[in-house]
Amino acid sequence: MNRIRNNKDLWAGLLFLAFALVLGWDALSLPIGTARRMGPGYFPLVLAVTLGLLSLGVLARALRARGDEAPLRIPVREALFVMLGILAFGFAIKPLGFLPAVAIAALVCMLAAPRADLRPLRILGLIGGLMLFCWAVFIVGLRLPVPVVGGF
Repeated sequence: MNRIRNNKDLWAGLLFLAFALVLGWDALSLPIGTARRMGPGYFPLVLAVTLGLLSLGVLARALRARGDEAPLRIPVREALFVMLGILAFGFAIKPLGFLPAVAIAALVCMLAAPRADLRPLRILGLIGGLMLFCWAVFIVGLRLPVPVVGGF
């Protein structure tokens, strides 16, 4: 009996395989067409098959691993703070505006790193850089129709 020794690859391969199956199942509900005359379901089906093949490769790697890896640790605290950051952004964007919501979400997400070397000046620099980047991409580049700074 072959014992699985690489839990990360096992779970990643199973997750990719699940995504491939869902994507393939959904693509089959659309007209596929032919290679010469592709329908709307052709490309999603090709992506599903490609992802399925890649997931089989990841699963095979999980079976071939030597087993000298540390056991899988699920980062619950980190995931919780990232989810809270997303929720904070969602709740803050309407009353405060886009840029303050980005700053609040970034601050909450920074709490996910327990041992990060984040001094106050460094935190302000990171949040300022992220706000500038998000403003340039979403407000200027994509012309997102949200207020940059909302009313209180």
